[in-house]
Amino acid sequence: MKLGIVGLGRSGKTTVFNALTRRAGETAPPGGNVVPALGVVPVPDPRVEWLSALYKPKKTTHAQITYMDLQGVSGIADNKRDYMSLLLTHMRPMEAFLMVVRNFHDAVLGAPDPVGDLRDLEDEFLIADLATVEKRLEKLEAELKRGKKPAGAEKELLDECLKVLNAENQLRTRPELAAAPELRGYTFLSAKPLLVIVNNADEDDSLPPALEGERAIVVRGKLEMELAQLTEEEAASFMQDFGIAESALDRAIRGSFALLDRISFLTVGEDEVKAWTIPRDTPAMEAAGAIHSDIQRGFIRAEVVAFDDLSKAGDYAAARKLGAVRLEGKTYPVKDGDVINFRFNV
Repeated sequence: MKLGIVGLGRSGKTTVFNALTRRAGETAPPGGNVVPALGVVPVPDPRVEWLSALYKPKKTTHAQITYMDLQGVSGIADNKRDYMSLLLTHMRPMEAFLMVVRNFHDAVLGAPDPVGDLRDLEDEFLIADLATVEKRLEKLEAELKRGKKPAGAEKELLDECLKVLNAENQLRTRPELAAAPELRGYTFLSAKPLLVIVNNADEDDSLPPALEGERAIVVRGKLEMELAQLTEEEAASFMQDFGIAESALDRAIRGSFALLDRISFLTVGEDEVKAWTIPRDTPAMEAAGAIHSDIQRGFIRAEVVAFDDLSKAGDYAAARKLGAVRLEGKTYPVKDGDVINFRFNV
């Protein structure tokens, strides 16, 4: 899973990035240089820890999320056009966006306007996609005049995209359109799922009423960045002092999984206990391919036990005696927390 962290200058997006990736207060580089910063975050999962304690493997591997931040944008200019040109280059491969909006008073920019900042950035996404669609349609029209008929439904789909964008709607409002195979290579910005990160002042943990209809979470970026650097004991005391029930990292990870509709299944053994991330309802044979293409190619059956059933039973042998372990075929939709042993032959 790869998600881009975006936001206007002075929104605190790099502070949020540092909090999520547990970086020690890194700032944008001087001189206006642009550095795409990547942070790979292991996904906290008590199920993995429980299984690791049970199997005592040589290796324990959590699922991972990669977050990306364009550090240095504010050093160039607080200019949306400059920012968007950089987004087009570096952020299009991302699967979704965390959009950071400022909800604290800034010494330079003054009072916050999180709703206005959100709409401004969404407008820039829309404009960028509109330019892409119009440019491609112009090329297709030129080819049509030369007698070359467009193959497939690409032109019709782009015409529909144009209607959506001209109506000032994001393409994510039409997921079936944006996901059409003929449009897969366009990586439209406004089609990507979006989670709004409302970056509040230290003393404020409330969501602005105007953003209650959005998919959004509130963070106190500076506090969370400090929290990320503490030991487990220090963090517990810090969270109690500042009324933080759950860290921004945990909430952002949960929000990222929900945003992309992902789940984790688990594999176990003496060598390794590992969590694997897949789209929800992935058929068992395709889930096997997340581990290795040979397992998918030679798939026979999936031996499955739900984690909850396994943990209640105490171990695999007890779960089997209770009838909680079952064999599933290639079309079985894998569930979150399934512990799976794939049977295959190649």
